[in-house]
Amino acid sequence: MDTQYLQWFYHPIVLATLALILERFFSLPEHWHPLAVFRLFAKFLTDKVCHPEHGATQQTIAGTLLLGLLLVICLTPVIVIQMSAELHQLTAAIWLWFALKYKRTFDLTKLAARALNKGQKRAARAIVSRFVAYDCEQLSPLGLAKAILEVRLRILLVNVLAPLITWYVAGSAAALGVRLIIECYHLWPQTAPRYRFFGVSSQWLYSTIETLTLFVPALLLMPLAWFARSRPATPVRQGHGMSIGAFLWLDVLSRLHRVSLGGPQKYQQKRIARTRFDGPSATQKLLQKRDLTGIWLDIVVIVQVFLCLLLFIYRP
Repeated sequence: MDTQYLQWFYHPIVLATLALILERFFSLPEHWHPLAVFRLFAKFLTDKVCHPEHGATQQTIAGTLLLGLLLVICLTPVIVIQMSAELHQLTAAIWLWFALKYKRTFDLTKLAARALNKGQKRAARAIVSRFVAYDCEQLSPLGLAKAILEVRLRILLVNVLAPLITWYVAGSAAALGVRLIIECYHLWPQTAPRYRFFGVSSQWLYSTIETLTLFVPALLLMPLAWFARSRPATPVRQGHGMSIGAFLWLDVLSRLHRVSLGGPQKYQQKRIARTRFDGPSATQKLLQKRDLTGIWLDIVVIVQVFLCLLLFIYRP
C-alpha cells in the first residue's frame, strides 16, 4: 500500500502540481529567487561583450555565444545535481518551481491596475515599467491598460505553460533552460537599439517558444471567438511586430474579451510598429469587478489537481 502511494506521489503530474501550487501560493520574493543571481551574472557578462559599435554579424555571434555560455554554465550543475540526487523526482519538481514565473508579475499587474483605476497615472507608469521593457513615461491610461492586459493574457501564460510543457516532454533541466532563455529575451530586447543585433538569437528562440506554446490554445479558442461575433478575425498577413503564436492568441482573446490589444510601442523614444487588434477600450476592462484576465495559473492548477485525483482513484 505504501509503495502504491509513493508511486502516485512521484508521478510527474503530481510533482508538477506540487510545483505549480508552490508558485501560486508560496512564490519566492524577487531578491531571494535563485535566478536573481543569473540576471546579475548575465548583465555583468553582457556589459563585457555587448558593444554596439561593432558590426552586426559580430554582435549577433557574440549574443549567440553568450546565450550558449550562460545555458551551459547554469544548467550543468542542475544536470549533475539531478543525476546524483537520491530523490531526483523531488529535485525535478523544485527545478520546475524555479522555472515558473507568475505570482510576482501578476501581483505587480494588480498594483498597476489599482493605481490606474484611482487615476494615479504616475504611480501606474512606475509599476508597469517594472514588468515591461519599453518606455512607459508617456503612456496614456489606455496604453497602460493595454500593457497590463497583454502581460496578463500573453506573457504570464507563456511563463507558466512553456516551462511546464517542456518539463513534461524533456525534463527539468530543459524546463529551466526555457526559463533562462525567457530571462535573456527580456534582458536583451531586440527592439532596444543596443540589442538590435546582440539579441537576435534570444529573440528567435523566444518567438519559437511562444509560438509553440500559444499556437494550439489559439486554435482551440478560435471557435469560441467566432461564436462571440465581436469582430472579424484579423488577417495573418497583417501581423507584424510579434510571433505568429502571439498574433493568433491576442487576436482570439481580443475578440473573446471584447477589448483592444496590441498597437505600437516605444523603446528609447523609437516607435516600433505592432499589429493593433481593435475593440472596446482596455481601461473599461480593468474597471470590471470580475476581471478574469491573468488567472492562467489557477486554471492550470485546477486541471492538474483534477488529473491527480483521477490518478489517485484509478491507481493500480
